[in-house]
Amino acid sequence: MAFLLLLSIVSIFLRSKSSAELITSLPGQPEINVGFKQYSGYIITNAEHGRALFYYFVEAQSPDPSSRPLTLWLNGGPGCSSVGFGAFMEHGPFKPGQNGSLIKNDYSWNLESNMLYVESPIGVGFSYSNTRSDYENWNDTQTAQENLQFLLNWYEEFPQHRNSDLFLTGESYAGHYIPQLAALLLDYNDRPDTKQIINLKAIALGNPLLDLDISVRSEDFLWAHGVITDRTRQLLKKECNASRSVREAIYNHQTDQCIYVEGKSSSEMGDDTQTDDLLLPICVSKTSVNQLDIQGIRGRTRSKVGDPCLNDRIFTYLNRPEVQRALYANTTNVPSRWKFCGGPLQYQYENVDTNLIPLIEDLIMADIPIWFYSGDQDTKIPLTQTRIIANKVASHLGLLPFTDYGPWYNKKQIGGWSQSFGSFLGQKKTLLTFATVRGGAHEVPFTSPSQALTLFRSFLNGSPLRQRE
Repeated sequence: MAFLLLLSIVSIFLRSKSSAELITSLPGQPEINVGFKQYSGYIITNAEHGRALFYYFVEAQSPDPSSRPLTLWLNGGPGCSSVGFGAFMEHGPFKPGQNGSLIKNDYSWNLESNMLYVESPIGVGFSYSNTRSDYENWNDTQTAQENLQFLLNWYEEFPQHRNSDLFLTGESYAGHYIPQLAALLLDYNDRPDTKQIINLKAIALGNPLLDLDISVRSEDFLWAHGVITDRTRQLLKKECNASRSVREAIYNHQTDQCIYVEGKSSSEMGDDTQTDDLLLPICVSKTSVNQLDIQGIRGRTRSKVGDPCLNDRIFTYLNRPEVQRALYANTTNVPSRWKFCGGPLQYQYENVDTNLIPLIEDLIMADIPIWFYSGDQDTKIPLTQTRIIANKVASHLGLLPFTDYGPWYNKKQIGGWSQSFGSFLGQKKTLLTFATVRGGAHEVPFTSPSQALTLFRSFLNGSPLRQRE
């Protein structure tokens, strides 16, 4: 690893100008006219250190993309790829199929918005720094600053989107990334030397890590789903619940009792149970594209669950040299593989213990609407915990319920359950929404693409999800 890092520092040249490269065609892309443009490349965030973030930008499927909003998407980790997860697994225009082909995603979010996927921070995916010390001690504050600089520099490459409404979205540890970036954007807009403000409209966070004391507590959720026994649930509550376990791991003082209870819980869950999706089967055929074409009653097709083999195909696809050339990625051919998560960056994991709820409340008070949505099969950050946070925020800010808690609909079927809150001061405006997504995983659009697109449309429109069909 040290050799590869040194090689990357030596071999990656420092460019003085960021790149905005039009993708002519991705390998395996359907031959039909896709009807929208794709761009990718690097945006320099610090020329002195040689830091650059890789992005993939997909224009909206519209005759006039500049008239549509701009949505920036970040995945979490810290240290996971927004291109691998967000773009190619969840809601980008294509997903890898068999034999290196790409399959059109009928539920791509660029049906509604221009989509900007950023691999952040440095060391994630194709993003890099030429300065070794940058990798040694990185934190949330630096990530937010880099993301702001990225966005400002990206606007210089794409000035036609400078006046567009901006929506910030992400999932998991993006519950840290997005609110901190939003706060910096508002500060930027308030600077006396700012000539043109950024039109930040709203924030959506999927299964977000917001407060370690609340977000990751999963013992009740696991027990209610029949995954662990009564006894293990009691032990988790007493000896080693998830938040306590994470803290002990961060500060390197995990107790024997905690190790035992974690082992007991893992044993009862089983090796083939996915913590990010209780319903997701294991991949039994890496060459199968549609392993899970589930049939419902009397042969009627049900919505497909996520393809458990998709990860393998994305990993293979993004490591193909011809794909990297088409994406203008890894331009110096560093001999290290693209990864979903991980890499040379050493993150200050103490940041995981930061409570983001006060910042969420500040953003709402600054008139920035917040949406929390949760896949209801995720045990990493269960919906029950995010709902606790949503209700806590609404109560503390004195927000009024605009809708009853109840089902919302997608194509005449229940898509999940939701509730919206707001204020009647001045005009009625939704400021906080909590929504579950039926059958959804930690990566909601991966397993529930149709429901996720319906939710995304409501989010962009600033309207509550339809609770009657």
